[in-house]
Amino acid sequence: MCLQKERYRAPGASGPDLWRRVSMAAGGEFVDGWLVAQVLGEGAYGEVRLLVHARSGAAVALKAVRGAGEGAAGGREAALHRALRHRHVLRCLGERTHLGVHYMFLEYAQGGELFDRIEPDVGMEERAARRYWRQLLAGLEYLHGRGVAHRDIKPENLLLDHRDDLKISDFGMATVFRHGARERLVATVCGTAPYAAPEVLGAAARPYRAPPADLWSAAVVLLAMLAGELPWGRAADGEPRYEAWRAWAARRRGGGDGGGGGEGEPPAGPWRKVSGAARALLARALHPRVERRPPLHALLRHRWTEDLDEGVCRVWRSQPLCAEGGGGGGGEGEGEGEAESAVAALVSRSQPGRADELLLATQSDCTQPTQPSVAQRLRVRMTRVWVAADEGGATRALEAALGALGLPWRRGGGGAGHSLDVECGAEVRIRVAVARAAPAPGPLGPLTLVEFRRLRGCGMHFKRRFVQVRDALRPLLVRTPPTSPPPTT
Repeated sequence: MCLQKERYRAPGASGPDLWRRVSMAAGGEFVDGWLVAQVLGEGAYGEVRLLVHARSGAAVALKAVRGAGEGAAGGREAALHRALRHRHVLRCLGERTHLGVHYMFLEYAQGGELFDRIEPDVGMEERAARRYWRQLLAGLEYLHGRGVAHRDIKPENLLLDHRDDLKISDFGMATVFRHGARERLVATVCGTAPYAAPEVLGAAARPYRAPPADLWSAAVVLLAMLAGELPWGRAADGEPRYEAWRAWAARRRGGGDGGGGGEGEPPAGPWRKVSGAARALLARALHPRVERRPPLHALLRHRWTEDLDEGVCRVWRSQPLCAEGGGGGGGEGEGEGEAESAVAALVSRSQPGRADELLLATQSDCTQPTQPSVAQRLRVRMTRVWVAADEGGATRALEAALGALGLPWRRGGGGAGHSLDVECGAEVRIRVAVARAAPAPGPLGPLTLVEFRRLRGCGMHFKRRFVQVRDALRPLLVRTPPTSPPPTT
Protein backbone atom coordinates (compact mmCIF):
# COMPACT_ATOMS: atom_id res chain seq x y z
CA MET A 1 0.00 0.00 0.00
CA CYS A 2 1.58 3.28 -1.12
CA LEU A 3 -1.20 5.79 -0.55
CA GLN A 4 0.26 8.83 1.11
CA LYS A 5 -1.51 11.80 2.62
CA GLU A 6 1.52 13.62 1.28
CA ARG A 7 4.87 12.28 0.21
CA TYR A 8 7.13 15.16 1.26
CA ARG A 9 9.09 15.47 4.46
CA ALA A 10 12.47 16.87 5.38
CA PRO A 11 15.37 14.73 4.15
CA GLY A 12 17.85 13.23 6.59
CA ALA A 13 21.17 14.86 7.14
CA SER A 14 23.31 11.74 6.79
CA GLY A 15 24.54 10.02 3.65
CA PRO A 16 27.59 9.16 1.58
CA ASP A 17 30.16 11.69 0.54
CA LEU A 18 28.60 12.60 -2.78
CA TRP A 19 25.17 12.84 -1.19
CA ARG A 20 26.58 15.37 1.24
CA ARG A 21 28.00 17.25 -1.71
CA VAL A 22 24.59 17.38 -3.37
CA SER A 23 23.06 18.58 -0.08
CA MET A 24 25.55 21.42 0.27
CA ALA A 25 24.48 25.03 0.56
CA ALA A 26 23.80 26.98 -2.60
CA GLY A 27 26.93 28.21 -4.33
CA GLY A 28 28.87 24.95 -3.96
CA GLU A 29 30.12 22.90 -6.88
CA PHE A 30 28.59 19.52 -7.75
CA VAL A 31 31.17 18.55 -10.38
CA ASP A 32 33.67 20.66 -12.27
CA GLY A 33 31.95 23.72 -13.70
CA TRP A 34 28.45 22.91 -12.38
CA LEU A 35 27.23 25.04 -9.46
CA VAL A 36 24.55 23.93 -7.01
CA ALA A 37 22.37 27.03 -7.26
CA GLN A 38 19.13 26.36 -5.41
CA VAL A 39 16.93 23.79 -3.68
CA LEU A 40 13.93 23.12 -5.93
CA GLY A 41 12.21 20.45 -3.85
CA GLU A 42 12.65 18.14 -0.89
CA GLY A 43 10.95 14.91 0.03
CA ALA A 44 11.07 11.45 1.52
CA TYR A 45 13.10 10.28 -1.47
CA GLY A 46 15.81 12.95 -1.10
CA GLU A 47 15.85 16.33 -2.83
CA VAL A 48 15.97 18.17 -6.14
CA ARG A 49 18.59 20.87 -6.76
CA LEU A 50 19.19 23.27 -9.60
CA LEU A 51 22.57 22.89 -11.30
CA VAL A 52 23.85 25.74 -13.48
CA HIS A 53 26.94 25.54 -15.67
CA ALA A 54 29.16 28.46 -14.73
CA ARG A 55 30.39 29.20 -18.27
CA SER A 56 27.48 28.38 -20.58
CA GLY A 57 24.54 29.13 -18.29
CA ALA A 58 22.93 25.76 -19.08
CA ALA A 59 20.60 24.57 -16.32
CA VAL A 60 19.36 21.15 -15.26
CA ALA A 61 17.49 19.85 -12.24
CA LEU A 62 19.25 17.12 -10.30
CA LYS A 63 16.99 14.68 -8.45
CA ALA A 64 18.81 12.51 -5.91
CA VAL A 65 16.97 9.38 -4.80
CA ARG A 66 18.28 7.33 -1.90
CA GLY A 67 18.80 3.68 -2.68
CA ALA A 68 20.48 2.40 -5.84
CA GLY A 69 20.95 -0.98 -7.40
CA GLU A 70 18.86 -3.49 -9.28
CA GLY A 71 15.14 -3.01 -8.62
CA ALA A 72 15.59 0.22 -6.67
CA ALA A 73 12.88 2.86 -6.95
CA GLY A 74 15.15 5.46 -8.52
CA GLY A 75 16.28 3.09 -11.25
CA ARG A 76 12.72 2.06 -12.09
CA GLU A 77 11.57 5.65 -12.22
CA ALA A 78 14.47 6.73 -14.43
CA ALA A 79 14.04 3.81 -16.85
CA LEU A 80 10.39 4.68 -17.39
CA HIS A 81 10.88 8.44 -17.44
CA ARG A 82 13.73 8.42 -19.98
CA ALA A 83 11.48 6.73 -22.55
CA LEU A 84 9.01 9.64 -22.50
CA ARG A 85 9.24 12.67 -24.73
CA HIS A 86 6.38 15.14 -25.10
CA ARG A 87 6.12 18.91 -24.78
CA HIS A 88 3.91 18.57 -21.70
CA VAL A 89 6.01 15.88 -19.98
CA LEU A 90 9.19 16.91 -18.17
CA ARG A 91 12.23 15.36 -19.86
CA CYS A 92 14.64 13.04 -18.11
CA LEU A 93 18.01 13.75 -19.71
CA GLY A 94 20.05 11.00 -18.07
CA GLU A 95 20.92 9.20 -14.86
CA ARG A 96 23.80 7.89 -12.81
CA THR A 97 24.31 6.05 -9.53
CA HIS A 98 27.00 6.58 -6.94
CA LEU A 99 27.46 5.33 -3.39
CA GLY A 100 23.87 4.23 -2.91
CA VAL A 101 22.28 7.34 -4.44
CA HIS A 102 20.49 7.40 -7.80
CA TYR A 103 20.81 10.73 -9.63
CA MET A 104 18.40 11.82 -12.35
CA PHE A 105 19.19 14.81 -14.57
CA LEU A 106 15.91 16.50 -15.47
CA GLU A 107 14.76 19.32 -17.67
CA TYR A 108 14.63 22.49 -15.58
CA ALA A 109 11.16 24.05 -15.32
CA GLN A 110 11.87 27.61 -14.27
CA GLY A 111 8.24 28.59 -13.73
CA GLY A 112 7.91 26.44 -10.61
CA GLU A 113 4.96 24.33 -9.48
CA LEU A 114 1.40 24.86 -10.63
CA PHE A 115 0.14 25.20 -7.07
CA ASP A 116 2.18 28.43 -6.78
CA ARG A 117 -0.30 30.00 -9.24
CA ILE A 118 -3.38 28.95 -7.24
CA GLU A 119 -4.50 31.62 -4.78
CA PRO A 120 -5.97 29.96 -1.65
CA ASP A 121 -9.79 30.09 -1.61
CA VAL A 122 -9.73 32.04 -4.89
CA GLY A 123 -7.97 29.95 -7.53
CA MET A 124 -7.06 31.63 -10.80
CA GLU A 125 -8.79 33.10 -13.84
CA GLU A 126 -10.91 30.57 -15.69
CA ARG A 127 -9.10 31.11 -18.97
CA ALA A 128 -5.73 30.38 -17.36
CA ALA A 129 -7.13 27.24 -15.71
CA ARG A 130 -8.58 26.13 -19.04
CA ARG A 131 -5.19 26.48 -20.73
CA TYR A 132 -3.42 24.40 -18.09
CA TRP A 133 -6.28 21.86 -18.21
CA ARG A 134 -5.85 21.42 -21.96
CA GLN A 135 -2.12 20.95 -21.56
CA LEU A 136 -2.57 18.47 -18.72
CA LEU A 137 -4.99 16.42 -20.84
CA ALA A 138 -2.56 16.55 -23.77
CA GLY A 139 0.22 15.21 -21.58
CA LEU A 140 -2.00 12.45 -20.17
CA GLU A 141 -3.17 11.55 -23.67
CA TYR A 142 0.46 10.96 -24.62
CA LEU A 143 1.25 8.96 -21.48
CA HIS A 144 -1.82 6.76 -21.75
CA GLY A 145 -1.08 6.24 -25.44
CA ARG A 146 2.29 4.85 -24.38
CA GLY A 147 0.63 2.61 -21.80
CA VAL A 148 1.91 4.66 -18.85
CA ALA A 149 -0.21 5.82 -15.90
CA HIS A 150 1.16 8.55 -13.66
CA ARG A 151 -0.88 7.72 -10.53
CA ASP A 152 -0.03 10.89 -8.58
CA ILE A 153 -1.43 13.82 -10.55
CA LYS A 154 -1.62 16.92 -8.34
CA PRO A 155 -0.55 20.57 -8.64
CA GLU A 156 2.77 19.89 -6.87
CA ASN A 157 3.72 17.44 -9.66
CA LEU A 158 2.77 19.81 -12.48
CA LEU A 159 5.59 22.20 -13.34
CA LEU A 160 5.71 25.28 -15.56
CA ASP A 161 8.54 26.23 -17.87
CA HIS A 162 9.71 29.71 -18.86
CA ARG A 163 6.93 29.86 -21.46
CA ASP A 164 4.29 29.08 -18.85
CA ASP A 165 3.71 25.66 -20.44
CA LEU A 166 2.71 22.82 -18.14
CA LYS A 167 4.99 19.80 -17.67
CA ILE A 168 3.94 16.58 -15.93
CA SER A 169 6.72 15.55 -13.54
CA ASP A 170 7.63 13.04 -10.81
CA PHE A 171 7.15 9.52 -12.13
CA GLY A 172 8.01 7.84 -8.85
CA MET A 173 4.57 6.19 -8.68
CA ALA A 174 4.07 5.69 -12.41
CA THR A 175 3.45 2.24 -13.87
CA VAL A 176 3.05 0.57 -17.24
CA PHE A 177 -0.55 -0.64 -17.43
CA ARG A 178 -0.58 -1.83 -21.03
CA HIS A 179 1.79 -3.99 -23.06
CA GLY A 180 0.81 -3.99 -26.71
CA ALA A 181 -2.95 -4.47 -26.89
CA ARG A 182 -3.21 -6.09 -23.46
CA GLU A 183 -4.22 -3.87 -20.55
CA ARG A 184 -3.78 -4.99 -16.97
CA LEU A 185 -5.75 -3.84 -13.97
CA VAL A 186 -3.94 -2.14 -11.08
CA ALA A 187 -4.36 -3.34 -7.51
CA THR A 188 -2.21 -0.81 -5.65
CA VAL A 189 -3.64 1.93 -3.44
CA CYS A 190 -1.44 4.76 -4.69
CA GLY A 191 -1.33 8.53 -4.92
CA THR A 192 -2.28 11.46 -2.70
CA ALA A 193 -5.56 11.09 -0.82
CA PRO A 194 -7.56 14.22 -1.86
CA TYR A 195 -6.80 13.56 -5.55
CA ALA A 196 -7.26 9.77 -5.56
CA ALA A 197 -10.30 8.29 -7.32
CA PRO A 198 -12.78 6.18 -5.30
CA GLU A 199 -11.69 2.98 -7.04
CA VAL A 200 -8.07 3.68 -6.09
CA LEU A 201 -8.99 3.95 -2.43
CA GLY A 202 -10.82 0.62 -2.72
CA ALA A 203 -8.16 -1.15 -4.76
CA ALA A 204 -7.38 -3.64 -1.99
CA ALA A 205 -10.79 -5.21 -2.59
CA ARG A 206 -11.12 -4.67 -6.34
CA PRO A 207 -8.43 -3.83 -8.96
CA TYR A 208 -9.09 -0.83 -11.18
CA ARG A 209 -8.23 0.62 -14.61
CA ALA A 210 -5.40 3.13 -14.37
CA PRO A 211 -6.28 5.76 -17.03
CA PRO A 212 -9.68 6.80 -15.56
CA ALA A 213 -8.00 7.23 -12.16
CA ASP A 214 -5.50 9.69 -13.67
CA LEU A 215 -8.38 11.62 -15.25
CA TRP A 216 -10.19 11.80 -11.91
CA SER A 217 -7.08 13.32 -10.32
CA ALA A 218 -6.78 15.78 -13.20
CA ALA A 219 -10.40 16.88 -12.65
CA VAL A 220 -9.70 17.53 -8.95
CA VAL A 221 -6.69 19.63 -10.05
CA LEU A 222 -9.00 21.60 -12.36
CA LEU A 223 -11.40 22.29 -9.50
CA ALA A 224 -8.51 23.43 -7.31
CA MET A 225 -7.36 25.80 -10.06
CA LEU A 226 -10.85 27.29 -10.41
CA ALA A 227 -11.81 27.51 -6.73
CA GLY A 228 -8.56 27.60 -4.75
CA GLU A 229 -9.56 24.74 -2.46
CA LEU A 230 -9.94 20.97 -2.49
CA PRO A 231 -13.41 19.43 -2.48
CA TRP A 232 -12.78 16.70 0.12
CA GLY A 233 -10.15 14.91 2.13
CA ARG A 234 -10.81 11.65 0.28
CA ALA A 235 -13.47 10.44 -2.14
CA ALA A 236 -14.83 7.69 0.10
CA ASP A 237 -17.91 6.75 2.08
CA GLY A 238 -17.97 8.52 5.40
CA GLU A 239 -16.46 11.74 4.02
CA PRO A 240 -19.34 14.28 4.38
CA ARG A 241 -18.16 16.62 1.62
CA TYR A 242 -17.76 13.80 -0.87
CA GLU A 243 -21.12 12.30 0.02
CA ALA A 244 -22.82 15.72 -0.39
CA TRP A 245 -21.22 16.12 -3.84
CA ARG A 246 -22.17 12.61 -4.89
CA ALA A 247 -25.81 13.12 -3.85
CA TRP A 248 -26.05 16.46 -5.66
CA ALA A 249 -24.40 15.09 -8.80
CA ALA A 250 -26.86 12.17 -8.78
CA ARG A 251 -29.82 14.56 -8.59
CA ARG A 252 -28.32 16.61 -11.39
CA ARG A 253 -28.25 13.53 -13.60
CA GLY A 254 -32.00 13.23 -13.21
CA GLY A 255 -32.24 10.66 -10.44
CA GLY A 256 -29.47 8.33 -11.60
CA ASP A 257 -27.37 6.52 -9.02
CA GLY A 258 -30.29 6.51 -6.61
CA GLY A 259 -30.86 10.27 -6.51
CA GLY A 260 -34.20 12.00 -6.55
CA GLY A 261 -35.48 14.51 -9.04
CA GLY A 262 -34.36 18.13 -9.24
CA GLU A 263 -30.86 19.56 -9.24
CA GLY A 264 -30.97 22.20 -6.53
CA GLU A 265 -28.01 24.25 -5.39
CA PRO A 266 -24.61 22.56 -5.50
CA PRO A 267 -22.99 21.76 -2.15
CA ALA A 268 -21.28 24.54 -0.26
CA GLY A 269 -17.57 25.01 -0.91
CA PRO A 270 -15.68 25.05 -4.18
CA TRP A 271 -18.65 23.97 -6.33
CA ARG A 272 -20.37 27.34 -5.93
CA LYS A 273 -17.25 29.24 -7.02
CA VAL A 274 -17.08 27.79 -10.55
CA SER A 275 -19.16 28.57 -13.62
CA GLY A 276 -22.06 26.38 -14.64
CA ALA A 277 -20.20 25.08 -17.71
CA ALA A 278 -17.14 24.13 -15.68
CA ARG A 279 -19.34 22.49 -13.04
CA ALA A 280 -21.07 20.46 -15.75
CA LEU A 281 -17.69 19.19 -16.95
CA LEU A 282 -16.62 18.31 -13.41
CA ALA A 283 -19.89 16.51 -12.74
CA ARG A 284 -19.11 14.16 -15.61
CA ALA A 285 -15.39 13.77 -14.94
CA LEU A 286 -15.95 13.06 -11.23
CA HIS A 287 -18.67 10.46 -11.66
CA PRO A 288 -18.24 7.90 -8.83
CA ARG A 289 -18.83 5.01 -11.22
CA VAL A 290 -15.76 4.63 -13.39
CA GLU A 291 -17.68 3.14 -16.35
CA ARG A 292 -19.82 6.29 -16.50
CA ARG A 293 -16.94 8.74 -16.71
CA PRO A 294 -16.11 10.21 -20.11
CA PRO A 295 -12.86 9.07 -21.75
CA LEU A 296 -10.03 11.50 -22.28
CA HIS A 297 -10.95 12.36 -25.87
CA ALA A 298 -14.46 13.34 -24.71
CA LEU A 299 -13.02 15.67 -22.07
CA LEU A 300 -10.87 17.30 -24.75
CA ARG A 301 -13.98 17.85 -26.89
CA HIS A 302 -16.14 19.16 -24.06
CA ARG A 303 -17.50 22.62 -24.83
CA TRP A 304 -15.86 24.14 -21.75
CA THR A 305 -12.45 22.71 -22.70
CA GLU A 306 -12.78 23.87 -26.30
CA ASP A 307 -13.91 27.40 -25.45
CA LEU A 308 -11.37 29.75 -27.03
CA ASP A 309 -9.88 32.57 -24.99
CA GLU A 310 -8.12 35.55 -26.45
CA GLY A 311 -4.83 36.66 -25.00
CA VAL A 312 -4.32 33.63 -22.80
CA CYS A 313 -0.93 32.59 -24.18
CA ARG A 314 0.98 34.87 -21.86
CA VAL A 315 4.65 34.09 -21.38
CA TRP A 316 5.65 34.05 -17.71
CA ARG A 317 9.24 34.31 -16.55
CA SER A 318 10.60 34.53 -13.05
CA GLN A 319 13.70 36.20 -14.44
CA PRO A 320 14.47 37.46 -17.96
CA LEU A 321 16.54 34.94 -19.87
CA CYS A 322 17.35 37.17 -22.80
CA ALA A 323 16.87 40.67 -24.07
CA GLU A 324 13.39 41.11 -25.56
CA GLY A 325 13.61 41.82 -29.23
CA GLY A 326 16.94 40.10 -29.73
CA GLY A 327 19.95 41.82 -31.10
CA GLY A 328 23.47 41.92 -29.86
CA GLY A 329 26.58 39.99 -30.64
CA GLY A 330 27.84 36.67 -29.48
CA GLY A 331 25.67 34.52 -31.69
CA GLU A 332 22.81 32.30 -30.68
CA GLY A 333 24.36 29.17 -32.10
CA GLU A 334 27.66 29.60 -30.30
CA GLY A 335 26.09 30.00 -26.85
CA GLU A 336 23.67 27.14 -27.32
CA GLY A 337 26.37 24.85 -28.63
CA GLU A 338 28.44 25.40 -25.52
CA ALA A 339 25.39 24.80 -23.31
CA GLU A 340 24.51 21.57 -25.11
CA SER A 341 28.07 20.34 -24.82
CA ALA A 342 28.14 21.13 -21.10
CA VAL A 343 24.93 19.19 -20.40
CA ALA A 344 25.99 16.30 -22.61
CA ALA A 345 29.28 16.07 -20.73
CA LEU A 346 27.50 16.15 -17.37
CA VAL A 347 25.06 13.39 -18.32
CA SER A 348 27.66 11.27 -20.09
CA ARG A 349 29.66 10.82 -16.89
CA SER A 350 27.47 7.73 -16.46
CA GLN A 351 26.61 6.91 -20.08
CA PRO A 352 27.05 8.49 -23.54
CA GLY A 353 24.75 11.45 -24.13
CA ARG A 354 23.47 12.92 -27.39
CA ALA A 355 23.32 16.68 -27.32
CA ASP A 356 20.60 16.79 -30.01
CA GLU A 357 18.24 14.90 -27.70
CA LEU A 358 18.67 17.18 -24.71
CA LEU A 359 16.06 19.74 -23.75
CA LEU A 360 17.94 22.59 -22.15
CA ALA A 361 16.65 25.49 -20.16
CA THR A 362 18.20 27.84 -22.72
CA GLN A 363 15.87 29.47 -25.21
CA SER A 364 16.32 28.79 -28.90
CA ASP A 365 13.96 31.47 -30.21
CA CYS A 366 15.90 34.57 -29.21
CA THR A 367 19.36 35.96 -29.62
CA GLN A 368 21.31 36.54 -26.46
CA PRO A 369 24.64 38.33 -26.42
CA THR A 370 25.78 36.35 -23.38
CA GLN A 371 24.54 33.26 -21.61
CA PRO A 372 22.28 33.81 -18.57
CA SER A 373 24.02 34.12 -15.25
CA VAL A 374 23.43 31.78 -12.34
CA ALA A 375 21.22 34.45 -10.73
CA GLN A 376 19.00 34.65 -13.81
CA ARG A 377 18.41 30.91 -13.72
CA LEU A 378 17.08 30.85 -10.16
CA ARG A 379 13.40 30.21 -9.59
CA VAL A 380 11.70 33.03 -7.73
CA ARG A 381 9.13 31.56 -5.38
CA MET A 382 5.73 33.17 -5.03
CA THR A 383 5.77 32.35 -1.31
CA ARG A 384 8.24 34.93 -0.05
CA VAL A 385 8.05 38.43 1.40
CA TRP A 386 10.35 41.37 2.14
CA VAL A 387 10.48 42.71 5.69
CA ALA A 388 11.74 46.14 6.79
CA ALA A 389 14.00 44.83 9.55
CA ASP A 390 17.36 43.21 9.99
CA GLU A 391 17.66 39.42 10.29
CA GLY A 392 17.18 39.39 14.05
CA GLY A 393 14.16 41.68 13.93
CA ALA A 394 12.57 39.72 11.08
CA THR A 395 13.12 36.45 12.94
CA ARG A 396 11.58 37.82 16.14
CA ALA A 397 8.58 39.15 14.19
CA LEU A 398 8.18 35.79 12.49
CA GLU A 399 8.34 33.92 15.79
CA ALA A 400 5.72 36.26 17.28
CA ALA A 401 3.43 35.78 14.27
CA LEU A 402 3.72 32.02 14.48
CA GLY A 403 3.00 32.11 18.20
CA ALA A 404 -0.09 34.28 17.67
CA LEU A 405 -1.37 31.77 15.10
CA GLY A 406 -0.69 28.85 17.43
CA LEU A 407 1.82 27.24 15.04
CA PRO A 408 4.70 25.42 16.80
CA TRP A 409 8.16 25.90 15.35
CA ARG A 410 11.77 24.96 15.96
CA ARG A 411 15.11 26.07 14.63
CA GLY A 412 15.80 24.49 11.26
CA GLY A 413 18.93 23.71 9.31
CA GLY A 414 20.21 24.45 5.85
CA GLY A 415 20.82 27.66 3.95
CA ALA A 416 22.29 30.95 5.06
CA GLY A 417 20.82 33.05 7.85
CA HIS A 418 18.07 31.88 10.20
CA SER A 419 15.71 29.02 9.44
CA LEU A 420 12.55 27.86 11.22
CA ASP A 421 10.67 24.61 10.69
CA VAL A 422 6.95 25.14 11.30
CA GLU A 423 4.50 22.34 12.06
CA CYS A 424 1.00 23.12 10.82
CA GLY A 425 -0.84 20.17 12.29
CA ALA A 426 -0.33 16.67 10.94
CA GLU A 427 -0.72 17.71 7.31
CA VAL A 428 1.77 20.47 6.54
CA ARG A 429 5.36 21.24 7.48
CA ILE A 430 7.00 24.46 6.33
CA ARG A 431 10.57 25.72 6.35
CA VAL A 432 10.96 29.47 6.60
CA ALA A 433 14.35 30.92 5.66
CA VAL A 434 15.28 34.41 6.90
CA ALA A 435 18.22 36.01 5.13
CA ARG A 436 19.59 39.57 5.05
CA ALA A 437 19.03 40.90 1.54
CA ALA A 438 20.20 44.52 1.63
CA PRO A 439 23.84 44.86 2.79
CA ALA A 440 23.54 48.61 3.27
CA PRO A 441 20.51 50.41 4.77
CA GLY A 442 18.39 52.18 2.18
CA PRO A 443 15.52 54.63 2.60
CA LEU A 444 13.56 51.95 4.48
CA GLY A 445 16.49 50.74 6.53
CA PRO A 446 17.74 47.16 6.41
CA LEU A 447 15.66 44.71 4.36
CA THR A 448 15.33 40.98 4.97
CA LEU A 449 13.96 38.28 2.69
CA VAL A 450 11.62 35.75 4.33
CA GLU A 451 11.04 32.74 2.11
CA PHE A 452 8.57 29.90 2.77
CA ARG A 453 9.11 26.39 1.39
CA ARG A 454 6.85 23.35 1.77
CA LEU A 455 8.59 20.34 3.26
CA ARG A 456 5.56 18.13 3.66
CA GLY A 457 1.84 18.30 3.00
CA CYS A 458 -0.75 19.49 0.53
CA GLY A 459 0.27 22.49 -1.54
CA MET A 460 -3.14 24.12 -1.07
CA HIS A 461 -2.90 23.87 2.71
CA PHE A 462 0.66 25.20 2.53
CA LYS A 463 -0.44 28.25 0.53
CA ARG A 464 -3.26 28.92 3.00
CA ARG A 465 -0.83 28.87 5.93
CA PHE A 466 1.58 31.11 4.04
CA VAL A 467 -1.15 33.70 3.52
CA GLN A 468 -1.99 33.62 7.25
CA VAL A 469 1.62 34.22 8.28
CA ARG A 470 2.13 36.85 5.58
CA ASP A 471 -0.92 38.78 6.80
CA ALA A 472 0.37 38.61 10.39
CA LEU A 473 3.64 40.19 9.19
CA ARG A 474 1.89 42.86 7.11
CA PRO A 475 2.93 45.87 9.25
CA LEU A 476 6.58 45.15 8.39
CA LEU A 477 6.15 44.16 4.74
CA VAL A 478 7.57 46.24 1.90
CA ARG A 479 7.32 45.95 -1.84
CA THR A 480 9.99 43.85 -3.55
CA PRO A 481 13.13 45.99 -3.99
CA PRO A 482 13.69 46.75 -7.72
CA THR A 483 17.23 45.32 -7.66
CA SER A 484 16.73 42.51 -5.18
CA PRO A 485 19.14 39.58 -5.21
CA PRO A 486 17.68 36.13 -5.86
CA PRO A 487 17.07 33.68 -3.04
CA THR A 488 19.97 31.39 -2.12
CA THR A 489 18.11 28.51 -0.45
